[in-house]
Amino acid sequence: MSGNPTASEAVAHAVNFAILAAHRLGEPRVLELTHRQFVQLQQAGAPADWGPGPPCTYRGLRVTEVPGPVGRVLAWDRARETEMCQAIVWPR
Repeated sequence: MSGNPTASEAVAHAVNFAILAAHRLGEPRVLELTHRQFVQLQQAGAPADWGPGPPCTYRGLRVTEVPGPVGRVLAWDRARETEMCQAIVWPR
């Protein structure tokens, strides 16, 4: 990748970074994205990152569309037996 990432690369980077950050919370399982974010990730993600489904998966995480402005990664914290979430810092 050259000096400035393309918009597509920035979207994929933001999601992948959030997935990595979610590992500190527990086991990442679900990506919750708005419709617009989902479309952007479909355009940005490498074909190898997508599972054929159903359900649709990205890097092994189930992808669901949700209303709201913030995408997030849901992770399961085994020690606390609860769900945790990691917000995705979306590029502007």
